[in-house]
Amino acid sequence: MLRIYEPSEAEKIYYKLKDKLEKKYHPNDYVVINPRTKAYFVAETSVEAMKKARKRYPKGELFLAQIGRIAGFMK
Repeated sequence: MLRIYEPSEAEKIYYKLKDKLEKKYHPNDYVVINPRTKAYFVAETSVEAMKKARKRYPKGELFLAQIGRIAGFMK
């Protein structure tokens, strides 16, 4: 059975930012997006990016992606 995948709101935000992020940052960098506020945080490692995001948004869902690749949600 074929399952149709519906992108999350955070993925949609990522794809809207994708070109801008790929032009401005290194492809090995990571971005964390708060899907509620659309704020994003970029760093060289996923841990750094998550720390930046959690400092501002200590609770709630965050979306993690490596620039150019999708990774997933973090709670």
